[in-house]
Order: sequence, then structure tokens, then C-alpha cells
Amino acid sequence: MPKQKRNLPDYDNPPVTEVVIGVQFDRLEKFNALHPGIYWQRVKDNYPVFKAHPPLADKVEVFDSLPPPPKEVMFSQVPPIPRCWFIENEQNRVIQLQAEHFLHNWRKVKGTDTYPRYDKIRKDFKALWTDFLKFVREEKLGEVKANHWEVTYVNHLTKGVEWDSLADLKKIFSYWSGKSSEKYLPEPENLDLNLSYVFPDKQGRLYISLGRAFRASDKTEVLLLKLTARGRLESPDSKTLLRSLDLGREWIVRGFTDFTSNQAHCIWKRKDK
Repeated sequence: MPKQKRNLPDYDNPPVTEVVIGVQFDRLEKFNALHPGIYWQRVKDNYPVFKAHPPLADKVEVFDSLPPPPKEVMFSQVPPIPRCWFIENEQNRVIQLQAEHFLHNWRKVKGTDTYPRYDKIRKDFKALWTDFLKFVREEKLGEVKANHWEVTYVNHLTKGVEWDSLADLKKIFSYWSGKSSEKYLPEPENLDLNLSYVFPDKQGRLYISLGRAFRASDKTEVLLLKLTARGRLESPDSKTLLRSLDLGREWIVRGFTDFTSNQAHCIWKRKDK
């Protein structure tokens, strides 16, 4: 895998509202409903708030012409273990844990929250992941065999700042020309766009989604621009995982910049040029 390139695009005021770094691994068969509570005791001083969410489905990046065979459906009277969220008091940082997923989030909760930058989020993830591996060894839950990595950036483009109507899409997205062949269609009423891009040598994919939403904190209308990079792991060791996460982050930052316009870059105060 190539090393991360330097001199990535950089912004003083990026529209980032959430970053998620995560790893998927083969299911820990000895992991049961008691273990999230045992793990919580390790992190409770910094992550004292608990919430339960539906478990995540496994994601598999396939590059062959044929999709993988469907998984056998298993019926059980035992309910699935939920995906457990451990949240810090300020609500900005979250650990997500289930039997085959471990993720770390930073999210913007208040308008005054400052994006701490990827290096800080990565450092926190590395420390948490290292401690989780130690927890698995101590509890004798088996070997953690990491198989996929994932990085997600969520951006809010605020109505009245980056755009006023959907007719402004061509001003903020280089991908969007705004042209029509017959000049028949009016301004779009709604927006729901999904794209994916394959990395060279099939090292992963970049997923871009764009749609309208309302920000939970103040009900302001936004364009929700989400970029997710995900791929298989060549090796389950932590060094390969971190290198893969860095590659995914590079694709997100460069992809975000390529997908958006110079006019938008000025709003976000691009500073690397």
C-alpha cells in the first residue's frame, strides 16, 4: 500500500460536523451481553453516558464481477447484542462497540465546538483500539481478526451560507454543471445523490452522498455531504489498519476538494494554495 501523500488540501473553516474512524473484525464468538458492561468500566471515567443502538450490519467491499453469496439466515430466540455507545459528558466523543465492530466518533454538538482535526481523532482512536485489544486478551474472548477499515466525514453546508436554493448547486459543486439540454426543467425540488469511486489497485472505495436535511441542534436547513472511505485489510495488524485509515482520510480530503468548487473553498478558507 502506498504511503499517504503530503500537502493535502487544508481549510481554516471546514464544514465538518462529524468524523468516524472504525474497524470491522471477525465476530468474537465468546463476546456476550455482559462484555459491553465490563468494557464500559475501563472507559467510564471519560465516557460516562451509555446508549444502546441497533447493531451494524457487516460491510464487505467486493471488486469481482459476481457478488458474494448471501449469508445463511439464522433464527435464534436470543436477541442480538445491541451496538453500545459510550459518550463523554460534553457529547463530542463517542465509542461504539459490538461483537464485530469498534468505532470512535468526534461530532460537533454546539456551534462553538471546534473540529480537533484528523491527527487528534486518529491518536484517540489508536489509544482506544490498543486498549480494546488488551481488553479482549484479558477477557479471553479470542483473537481479533480485523478485516475492514472505514473513515467517514459528515459535512453540513448551511442554507444562507454556502447556498440559498438548489439552483446554487453549480456554484458549490464542481461535479454539478447546472445545465440542461432543453431548458425545460425548473429548479430541483429535492436532492438525493449517491456516488462511489474505486481506489487504484482496488484498495478501497470512496462513497459520496448528498441530500437535504435539517440540523438537529437548531433546525437549520443544510445540504448533508457525507464521504465514506472503506476497504479490506491486507493484514489484521494495527500498523496496517492505521496506514489504511490514513489512505482513506486522504481520499476523503482530496475527494471533497475535487467534488466542490473554488468558490466554496473560499468560503471555507482554503489555505494550502
